[in-house]
Amino acid sequence: MRLRAMIDASAVRILAVVLLGIGAASPATAGAGSSQVSVGPIQTLAHVPYPGNPGAATLDGNTMWVDTSAVYDRALDGYDAVFAYDLNTGQLQSRRPNPIIVPQQPVAAMGLAGIALDSVGRLYIADMNGRGVLRLDPRTNAISLYGSVPTSTSTSLTAMPTFEVFGPDGSLYVSDASAPVIWRVPPGGGQAEVWFADPRLAGWTTTAVDGIAIDPSGRNLYLATGQAANVRIYRLPLARPDAAHLQLFHTYHLAPVLCTENVANVTGPNGPAALLGCLGLNIAGAGGIVFGKSGRLYVSLIPVAQLSILSPGGDELLRFPGPEQNMQLDNPVNAPFNLSLDGSGRLLIVDNGDPSNDPPGGPHYDSKSWAILAVQVHDTPGRLFKPNLP
Repeated sequence: MRLRAMIDASAVRILAVVLLGIGAASPATAGAGSSQVSVGPIQTLAHVPYPGNPGAATLDGNTMWVDTSAVYDRALDGYDAVFAYDLNTGQLQSRRPNPIIVPQQPVAAMGLAGIALDSVGRLYIADMNGRGVLRLDPRTNAISLYGSVPTSTSTSLTAMPTFEVFGPDGSLYVSDASAPVIWRVPPGGGQAEVWFADPRLAGWTTTAVDGIAIDPSGRNLYLATGQAANVRIYRLPLARPDAAHLQLFHTYHLAPVLCTENVANVTGPNGPAALLGCLGLNIAGAGGIVFGKSGRLYVSLIPVAQLSILSPGGDELLRFPGPEQNMQLDNPVNAPFNLSLDGSGRLLIVDNGDPSNDPPGGPHYDSKSWAILAVQVHDTPGRLFKPNLP
């Protein structure tokens, strides 16, 4: 699991992209009303080639856009990539270029994360290196800075924009994995401002992977935050972004993974990365979240390599896959970093991968675990706001 954590603020701004989902710690569980929720087998929809480490996937018609996140287990080669896939076949489209190369500024150990779309199909991509939100126009392949995200007063470390979502008025709300802050980029772009800040959004030493979504009504913003032992989902009205209106929607208490039991060969070629990844997953909380048309909320639980389905009232309806089931998959769920739903009822899982399984030898290796997984959940996307922007 490649999750980023922060170490010494005076020396390094990054501790992690260690999103290593080594198996899982707890069995699949079903809550009240689970008889109304059924899921199919988890299958591999698409493979993400080097630079791999997929960060997010979003859909524009039959095109699935996938970006690349951490460079934790590869050389600092100075770029990230955005791939275009055929949603039906899972194959790369014939468009050129594919992928679109996104230079890193500065060259750092982080990469790209969440992707939002506007009305004409431009991509708004969170750059975890602290730059802010990039805008990529697939019609011209032009890349520009749409929203700069400054360092907040809540942390001495550089901001780490991770996931984002458009609101009904065209505002872009951006989570920050390095501070308990939600940023707002005004319609049309510019410098982000602190929209909401609260210590309850903090994870381990303020570090969390903050999923963010707006419910189908367009009135409430939902946040997934916290460390592994206490992952929390909050609800906050867009019209009243203050501490008094922050409501706890659901809490997960996840058992930590014991690294010595899960990393079999620490002295092997990939052992150090696997061990650091395992330590990182015990720091990580939830990844991306997404609403279905049903009103159910789908949550990626990074520490235990599982997906959770919550009812509109906040009850957990189902958690899957179980550890034994997961290990039987051709591509096990490892660090489920981001989620989306397609029009045929499938939940798409961005499988960031497992560095303990990365093949050694050379800087441009490939990993089978870099993948987009798909599972039939019999739900379609909730309302997504795609504003008309200049």
